Amino acid sequence: GDPMPSTRSSTTSKTGPGIAVPGLADQPRRAPAAAKACYRYTLTSGLFGLPANAQSVDWMVVNDSPFALTFRVTVFKVGVGAKTAVAPGTLTLALAANEATHNANSVGAGKPFAPGFYYEVVVETDDLRLLPSVHVWQDHTNTVIPGTLISPGTFVQV
Repeated sequence: GDPMPSTRSSTTSKTGPGIAVPGLADQPRRAPAAAKACYRYTLTSGLFGLPANAQSVDWMVVNDSPFALTFRVTVFKVGVGAKTAVAPGTLTLALAANEATHNANSVGAGKPFAPGFYYEVVVETDDLRLLPSVHVWQDHTNTVIPGTLISPGTFVQV
């Protein structure tokens, strides 16, 4: 299907006549890495819902391995029937040793996250020292709603 519109601020910069490039606010926190067909481990948050005051859902990972890792993250929206990836879709990223990254997206009508659905964060990696987490913000500035953290130890290998 068509990708959903970005929930980041709509900043663009022109690199030449008629060529628009998304601004930094539209990009993940790390540069995309080359896609890989298969990873050794698949980790899932399991299904989670959104509290009434949710404004943003943020997933984050820290690379606690001694070397750089490439990994893939997909967030799924789940109702009754097949799950579907939410914007910005599957991200393949690379992190140096001891680096972290995150991706937060808005909650609301027409946004990647909407009340009334379940969501699942799936992380694919070759090293279990890549530690994923998820939490829900009550605003767009990292004010975490207590009780919403899905910690690395809660993710399940499937």
